[in-house]
Amino acid sequence: MKGIRTTTIILIAALTISGCSLKMMHNDALALPPNPHSFEQVYFEDDGETSIEINGRTYSYFGQLEGKMSDDSVRECLGYIDNDKDTRIYSLTDDPLDNFLMVKHVGGIMDQPEFLRAKDTIHENILAPYYIKTASYESWGSSGIHYEMASATIGLVCNAENVSEIEYEFLINGESAGIGGVRYANKKEIKKGELFEIDIDEIRVNGKADKDEPFTISVKFDVIGTDGQIHDVEGLYVRDMMLGASLNDLEIRYDDNNGYYLFEDI
Repeated sequence: MKGIRTTTIILIAALTISGCSLKMMHNDALALPPNPHSFEQVYFEDDGETSIEINGRTYSYFGQLEGKMSDDSVRECLGYIDNDKDTRIYSLTDDPLDNFLMVKHVGGIMDQPEFLRAKDTIHENILAPYYIKTASYESWGSSGIHYEMASATIGLVCNAENVSEIEYEFLINGESAGIGGVRYANKKEIKKGELFEIDIDEIRVNGKADKDEPFTISVKFDVIGTDGQIHDVEGLYVRDMMLGASLNDLEIRYDDNNGYYLFEDI
């Protein structure tokens, strides 16, 4: 496992672009896949809504581009619409749950992308990529979006010497939910008494706990010493948490008898 000081991942993009220049991006994800599928749009005259069935979910038009997208925002091309191979549907790197998809006509320089939203999220306030702005379609009613990812935070103090990195693996309600780590960017020795924050964001929790309900988190730690050796940390941190909660009672300590171990200041 390779870690970073906090669980926030910094993505550095060499280029940002507006929606009107998507066709000029050197990104393999914009190309049609082998044997691409043509998805059919269905127009409902009663409410003026157009829907598309994609991978078992129904989507309808929800939003427009606001500001800029980075050149790695497109994850992959899923196919095209109504036998028009230039009007394509894309999944988004910034939305691993695929609550949103992008429709883009690649043949026109000035064509702006549009964004579909999964109908099973209606009346919910869900996480959206930062560049999607609602078009206020009446059919979506009070369905909202937010751009800040809710998380639960664990404060971890390193009260041991000769440590260059702390790695962890965590489970949510007994299911594996990810790995991570904390360290200085230059990998120098961590100062004794240094406080780090471990964020468990809502993407990790999704599907493992009901929305707005408590969940049980279990965290196992390893320490990498300044000599490069990996050491088990004795003990398992188990707590009931919710998104938005913060706990600051955890330390990693060391002594000659026990080695590295967890200490909870309760």
